[in-house]
Amino acid sequence: MSEARMNEWRETRLAALCEQEPGRRMAALEKLRCILRRETHKIGPLSVDFAHAEVKRDGDVVSLRNLEFRLLRYLIERAGVPVSREELLRSVWSYNGEASTKTVDMHIHNLRQKLEEDVSCPELIITVKCAGYKFLARRREH
Repeated sequence: MSEARMNEWRETRLAALCEQEPGRRMAALEKLRCILRRETHKIGPLSVDFAHAEVKRDGDVVSLRNLEFRLLRYLIERAGVPVSREELLRSVWSYNGEASTKTVDMHIHNLRQKLEEDVSCPELIITVKCAGYKFLARRREH
């Protein structure tokens, strides 16, 4: 959850706890639900819940390792925009120096194995020649 969203969550939660009038308390609780819903994304056959670190494909839970989940989240948050291997290494792996981009390629391959319907013709995570990777989103947010 972004820092701004986290602050909004804290303020709203505190308001809900302090509110005496039931109608206003329910309104604050509904606002909390809305904040959490922004953490859930429906992208084609995928359902990704950032708040609960859960990914489903066609309703079936997909088991992702922590790093795979962070990589997927980073790509989804930048959907439609090419992301370089170097940026992924810096932002997802926290590498500051020279590192092999094969690490990124391997993890992208693993994600595709778990998420793509046809790995030989990816539709979610595509390679952008000389640029890196791009997450294609036909997203319906809940």
